[in-house]
Amino acid sequence: MPDLFPITDVISAAQAKFEDCGLAPHLAAAVADNLVRADMMGHRTHGLALMPYYLQAIDDGGMATSGTAETIRDDGATMIIRGNRLPGGWLLPDVIGEMMKRSADQGVVSASIADCFHIGALQVYLQAPCDRKLMCLLTATDPKIRSVAPHGGVDAVTTSNPIACGIPTEDDPILIDMTTSVVSNATFMHHSAAGTALPGRWVKNNQGEFTDDPSVMSDDPPGTIAALGGEEFGYKGFALGMMVEALALALSGFGRTEDRRLMSEGVFVQIINPDYFAGRDTFLREMQALADKTRNSRPASGHDRVRYPGERSLEAYQKARTSGIELSRDIQALIEISPA
Repeated sequence: MPDLFPITDVISAAQAKFEDCGLAPHLAAAVADNLVRADMMGHRTHGLALMPYYLQAIDDGGMATSGTAETIRDDGATMIIRGNRLPGGWLLPDVIGEMMKRSADQGVVSASIADCFHIGALQVYLQAPCDRKLMCLLTATDPKIRSVAPHGGVDAVTTSNPIACGIPTEDDPILIDMTTSVVSNATFMHHSAAGTALPGRWVKNNQGEFTDDPSVMSDDPPGTIAALGGEEFGYKGFALGMMVEALALALSGFGRTEDRRLMSEGVFVQIINPDYFAGRDTFLREMQALADKTRNSRPASGHDRVRYPGERSLEAYQKARTSGIELSRDIQALIEISPA
């Protein structure tokens, strides 16, 4: 039986580690909370497993350890914000909080955030708007990273380009979080570090041939991650990835036409208030009916039951709140926490 650690203890230990490494207390608290929430929702590659990368970024200047974001433009319903390399785990909840307030008067509020340090698992940010029965669209990408080639192409143009959507219902929300590539960069790196084959032919070598060998990404020139849809329908995933580029990068001008020395993300987030459309009650009723029909669909052979997007993550989150989370030995040592 693995050791499970209480959530509050883990957040406190992670926050202390970030502070010890120079991150301002309010930033450290937000980032620690964000990473632990990702672990609670089952996003192990985007939880505390990212701490070594974050700590290295603090050390080499990739993540700002203090400071403020800069508002470039604000028209009430639209905003452009320069993140000045502040951690996304702090900046994005702050921006979303302001957007939720404005949605009461504006109906639809959109923000483009440029030069923001890594935001982590997108699904984590969807819960707050959904709790207030607001819909949330969220996309992000890093203009420095190129790891996904066009369908039928060899050279990388974009990266995993995730897209997320939080949709409230009368009950638990629908929480969509997916990359527009077959697998995220973090998932690929996990298999590569472990020296294990991928579960499928999810990457392409530098000749454009599909394979399950993650080592091709280290070749010279490197291979690429397959777009969502894989060998047969990858053109669909790459098209969605281009949409993410337009929203998360081009709208703010923080794109790929400039040479980026450090990793930094562009983010697009939109809050939609159903009251300004057919009405909140109507919206919630329709989405609840859709969720119920999805859940009540007869399970296919090999499946115990049908779940709608985000249902498994919410189940994991609730279980973690009660029982705690499992930590690898490396993370236990890093944040200096021991089993009770």
